[in-house]
Amino acid sequence: MLMFFADEGQFISMLLKIMNAKKILEVGVFTGYSLLSTALVLPDDAHIIPIDPDREVYETGLPFTEKANMTHKTQFIQSDAMEGPPIQG
Repeated sequence: MLMFFADEGQFISMLLKIMNAKKILEVGVFTGYSLLSTALVLPDDAHIIPIDPDREVYETGLPFTEKANMTHKTQFIQSDAMEGPPIQG
């Protein structure tokens, strides 16, 4: 499991802002910390596609994403990323 720490989160957030990222694919959700950190810095019209074979791990962090009003930016896909997720436009 890969964990996302606060320092890394700040660095990734800075890169996303500089890039003006609009589409993010997050492979592996774990606690949802990086998903929420990413959602908070992206513009309102951006989209994050978290992909994980275990929906339960996504749902662990979902209450925090909901509380921050960031669920409109996410589209969870329950799949193994190595199998090739069904991503559209």
